[in-house]
Amino acid sequence: MTTRSSAASGTASPVIAIAPGTSATPAFAWKRLALIVLLVSEILYLTVSFDTQSLGTAASVWTALVGSSSQYLRVAIAAVFVLLLLVATRIARPRAVVALGDTPVSSGWVAFHLTVFGAFVWLTGGFFAGAAGMAAHPAVSAATWLLVGMVMLASWAFAMYPRERWWTALVESRVFIAWSLTAGVAVWASRFLTETLWAPLARYTFSFVNAILQLLYAETVSRPERLIVGTPRFKVAISPECSGYEGIGLILGFLTIYLFLFRKELRFPSALVLLPIGAAAIWLLNVGRIVALIAIGTSGWPAVATGGFHSQAGWLAFNAVALGFVVLINRAGYFRTREERIQFGTGAELSRVDTASADSTTAYLGPFVAMLAAAMVTGAFSAGFDWLYGMRMMTALAALWACRAAYRRLDWRGSWQACAIGVATFAMWIALFPSTVSDASVWPMSLQSASTWAAGAWLVVRLIGYVLVVPVVEELAFRVYAMRRLTHRDIDAAAAARFSFSAFAISSLLFGALHGGLWVQGTLAGMAFAYAFYRRRRLGDAVVAHATTNGLIALYVFATGRWSVWS
Repeated sequence: MTTRSSAASGTASPVIAIAPGTSATPAFAWKRLALIVLLVSEILYLTVSFDTQSLGTAASVWTALVGSSSQYLRVAIAAVFVLLLLVATRIARPRAVVALGDTPVSSGWVAFHLTVFGAFVWLTGGFFAGAAGMAAHPAVSAATWLLVGMVMLASWAFAMYPRERWWTALVESRVFIAWSLTAGVAVWASRFLTETLWAPLARYTFSFVNAILQLLYAETVSRPERLIVGTPRFKVAISPECSGYEGIGLILGFLTIYLFLFRKELRFPSALVLLPIGAAAIWLLNVGRIVALIAIGTSGWPAVATGGFHSQAGWLAFNAVALGFVVLINRAGYFRTREERIQFGTGAELSRVDTASADSTTAYLGPFVAMLAAAMVTGAFSAGFDWLYGMRMMTALAALWACRAAYRRLDWRGSWQACAIGVATFAMWIALFPSTVSDASVWPMSLQSASTWAAGAWLVVRLIGYVLVVPVVEELAFRVYAMRRLTHRDIDAAAAARFSFSAFAISSLLFGALHGGLWVQGTLAGMAFAYAFYRRRRLGDAVVAHATTNGLIALYVFATGRWSVWS
């Protein structure tokens, strides 16, 4: 706690700096988390209920301004994520970022916020429906809509913390907020850049793929005007996603973040050469992926080519390049500072602390990485249905067994309250699942056409893996490794039981990102499982909550036949 003197009053005004790894009063912390969930739920409701696409092309500039509200949300999400990353990596000083303090949540402001939210929903409905009064006065209507929206957000903020604390935090963290907003705008604008660059990059990709195919096959198909390339038996059209710019963006983002986080251990500007090398490597691998795709289809396995290989090979290439560069950076002394080369150079032994931390990293993160890698490999060689799911579970179980000694120090006890959290998470998952997708989904044709014995055996393996193995593997990765790593460089020195908002938020977002298009439900589920862990500081509670949710989802799929909820 730090104390500042107020010039105006002459008295001391306490300003508590909540650093990562510390905790405010638990009751206040969970009430604020409830407010965050409330805001996220309100945003989801507005996003799902109102379509801004029609307003974005309206003749009135004021109507178009309101129609672009989804773009404002994307910028805000990116900015908040960058700010959380700055806090979690200790780049931003905790005192300069969150000088808010341990103050009660204002129930009065909560009630006012809910009232204003209702008014905002009413205004949005009238505006988007083209009400006569609003259509006749678009400027006044848009200004009113924006004003009420700002009041809604401000009332939520004042419910979280008093106005004075917000002002202090904004003043002290103004530089980091400016950087975060700049990064958010840059991320938002990058999509326009990629849209303009993909066409020339696609032509280069087409030329390289065509040249390699001409070396492999006597007869090829080449239609430059439509970017179609292949053989008479199997051909593909190179779309924006296949041109390679997506992989280049991913690897540049990964390397940029990696170089930034470990900038003190690396030599600059020498390490910057890894950026163009990484971009070139991932692009060449993408060319090889397209050639392999055509070769697989030409060889008589078009279902495999257009199914698992097409969807997974790109991620395999990205992970191979990312992992390869991490190994290169850590093993090659050229990219490390002189002090790091002395510590990690040839013949130098790691300290006992570093060795223990490395062992813990392997134990907590290794099973998840092994399971993810196996999923990519088995998915790449499947024709739309992963019959090799059992290999994924065997790989995860082997990693868990190899690291079993490290798990003895963890608290695996569960509780019925954790089961209740799992039930609530299941209800949220089903409620937010797109009904148009789940209603139309059926059991995979591959499973329906298989023999009763084969289908039954696969379902048993899938059920065991989904309910028992996956919760353990993912909770070790996200609730033990990620939350510790986000609060301390040495995960064995970090106290995972101490609440850290940045670790809570970022680990939940990462968990949500794991679920792809269902990232919203995944993020909320990650928050629920993190709450189960923090409630009694037991990993067993998080595993039980996770297993309960997965088990209920599996039962729901068996009862309704909506396979997409499980896939």
